[in-house]
Amino acid sequence: MKKTAIKISVFILTFIVALIVINKVMNKDHDNLTMELAPASIPIVTMERAGTAYNELHGYKKGTEVAFQRDTMTVLGENRDTGFCVDTYGRDVTGISIEVRSADGTRLIENTEVTDYQEKDGRITGVISLKDLIEPDEEYSLTIVLALEDDTSVRYYTRAVWSENSHIDEKLDFIMDFHKRLYDKEAARELSRYLETNSQLEDSTSLHRVNIHSSFQQITWGSLPVKEVTEPVVTVREIRGETASVLLDYLVTGTEGDSAACYQVQEYYRVRYTADRMYLLDYERTMNQLPAAGKMYANDKILLGITDEDVPMAESEDGNIVVFVAGNRLFAYNVTANSLAVIFSFYDNENADARTLYGEHSLKILDVDEGGNVAFAVYGYMNRGRHEGEVGIQIYSYSNAFNTIEELVYVPYRNTYAVLKKEVEQMLYLSRDRKLYLSLDNIVYEVNLEEKSYSALVRNADDNRMQVSESNMLLVWLEGDDVYHSRTLHMKNLGSDTQSAINVREGEAIRPLGFMGEDVIYGIARESDIGKDSAGNTFFPMYSVCIANTRGELLKEYKQENVYVTGCEVADNQISLNRVSKNENGGYQEIAQDHIMNNAEKDVCKNTVAVADVDIYQRYVQIQTKASIDSKTIKILTPKEVVFEGGRELSLPVGNEADRYYVFGPYGVEKIDASPGPAVALAYDISGTVTDRMGNCIWRKVKRVPRNQIMAITEKSVTEEKSSLSVCLETMLEQEGIIRNAQALLEQGKTVLEILQENLPDGQVLDLTGCSLDSVLYYVNQDIPVLAMLENGETVLITGFNEFNVVIMEPFTGRLYKNGMNDSAEWFAENGNRFITYSRAEQGMK
Repeated sequence: MKKTAIKISVFILTFIVALIVINKVMNKDHDNLTMELAPASIPIVTMERAGTAYNELHGYKKGTEVAFQRDTMTVLGENRDTGFCVDTYGRDVTGISIEVRSADGTRLIENTEVTDYQEKDGRITGVISLKDLIEPDEEYSLTIVLALEDDTSVRYYTRAVWSENSHIDEKLDFIMDFHKRLYDKEAARELSRYLETNSQLEDSTSLHRVNIHSSFQQITWGSLPVKEVTEPVVTVREIRGETASVLLDYLVTGTEGDSAACYQVQEYYRVRYTADRMYLLDYERTMNQLPAAGKMYANDKILLGITDEDVPMAESEDGNIVVFVAGNRLFAYNVTANSLAVIFSFYDNENADARTLYGEHSLKILDVDEGGNVAFAVYGYMNRGRHEGEVGIQIYSYSNAFNTIEELVYVPYRNTYAVLKKEVEQMLYLSRDRKLYLSLDNIVYEVNLEEKSYSALVRNADDNRMQVSESNMLLVWLEGDDVYHSRTLHMKNLGSDTQSAINVREGEAIRPLGFMGEDVIYGIARESDIGKDSAGNTFFPMYSVCIANTRGELLKEYKQENVYVTGCEVADNQISLNRVSKNENGGYQEIAQDHIMNNAEKDVCKNTVAVADVDIYQRYVQIQTKASIDSKTIKILTPKEVVFEGGRELSLPVGNEADRYYVFGPYGVEKIDASPGPAVALAYDISGTVTDRMGNCIWRKVKRVPRNQIMAITEKSVTEEKSSLSVCLETMLEQEGIIRNAQALLEQGKTVLEILQENLPDGQVLDLTGCSLDSVLYYVNQDIPVLAMLENGETVLITGFNEFNVVIMEPFTGRLYKNGMNDSAEWFAENGNRFITYSRAEQGMK
């Protein structure tokens, strides 16, 4: 027995010693293979005008799509020049040059060395002068290239316009005066005349977001004593004639002493200049607290302060690990260990300047396990680190045991963060077996992180072909190239890596409609009911709408006699069905919506977002944790990054040639759409801009001229040989110098879109169904007629307008006449606002 006991004791002792030795060796090696995130090293370039600094530009180490660099607009002076300043941050700049290109980036206009500059105390100031190769009031791309001491070059992008009518100085003076008055309630009284206060449109209980409809009290910071701690960074986003859109970014502190908090603030102004006065067309301010790790907990709450209530958050299955994003930093609170880890942030106490606080990136939580390990993505412009000055998607893993982060893969992207953000919002998912799924440029990729390999899972991944659940875990897509005649809907559960399919009978077609949680919604139509109108739009009336689980098993079916569903919207636990019924003549007419309710209970998290009203802070955002936080023993952790040999970069090929339309708003890309109509409709609502996949501008919110009429278009009549549609088509083509027999083409079965596309190869044909009359007059303003299709089968052309009327060419009556603007808008709306027009090849530069 003694020998046995001795053997056991020796074994245990040996085991303990071995553990200690292994732990020391592992920690020693691990320390040697980790490092702090490399500091920012790229200079910043700022444009200057009349002593005013604006348009802070951040440098790119790799080339990017010039046409999509739409963040700033630089207004050139009388001599086609602009001042600039380089904050070198200690770097040696060995040369400066510029490139001037057309707005779409395809045509190089000028490539010149810049010599008119001086350097003093780490700052370079000078003047950039463009040659007389540019036209007034046209938009160009301006790239500033800095050559650095290590033989690298960094590129800075802005748009440029040479205009005598921009009134940029007056607009900026008004905006800065408005901004400064906000800190003094007495001085701000004068601003009341610019506000459109409406309590029904905007509440008065949060300082996170205020706008032109907010109360005077909210606009002037409520009762919170704020102090500006950085000068506003002025960004001119758009300037077009009388109007301009401008952003201000700055930091403020609120309250005094130990309770002082720091906030990142952004103001958006849209103004219009007239000779009589300045108009404030829109105003919005967002305010987000920058969390200080050592002060963000109390009792059973993680304190986020004044910020958005929609907190990106995930937790482990047992709720002991809660991971969240606040102030563009990623945190993980470990209930068991009572530790708070600042997993990732480009800024910290030692690295807090204009480069690290730059907000053109986002964080997404991909996975959290019970061991406290976290997978996450950093995507957009990389402020610092090994990919500084690039745009891409960086997938990281956080090890709770070693308190380190490690890059798993880096996917570079040649476009801007504004575009990448919308791509990632559509789909980015990481499975537990380390397969990454992402959608880029209309292709869904499956990436094997272990092998650093990829494959294309779905191509042409627009909403008609593919749908992704809100969690990104379930992916469904149609088989075949014809999305309106597919009989198979594929389903892939990315979490379990299982795949199934839903098939419909011969003579039927299937279409994905969306999700209710992780259950897929799809519709079934009879092939005999599917058709196209004369414009080429597909009508897909679904006699059945079904809901199936992740295995494709039918859970519920909606079907009614002589009722067809044309689309649906999903909100919370309700599906709203848009419906039509078939009449005696075989046509369809709209009927009231119907609804499908979902009674399934949502999963309840163990850590939840809670909102409280806290005196001067008003609406105060917190995370209520599953257990109380011991503020005396809590550990604050800052991980280091694992160093590895070689690269983990995986370049994915450029996407396919499918049509895509990008809607640019005040804060970047608001939407990417496969059709121009919805894109233009949204841009009209937000005073934005629409570009195609090449970056050509096809629509923007501009002030029209008071009146315009295409005088070459006169009254024309239908004949026995020509319908109103063929007359309108021939008239549109004649406007571009093209003579065609449109009636013969229609009789061959060609649609309106096909006829125009085949005969206007240098233009872009646009189906703007659903857009308002006011929005399509943008094209008439450029002497481009707009075709409007009526419910009775006839067609008219819109050929002119003034303040009160539109000019209509009506072939079925042989008239060219004026009709009241409001009456016309109502008439076209009653007929479905079915508009078709085109943009010219050179329009993107206008």
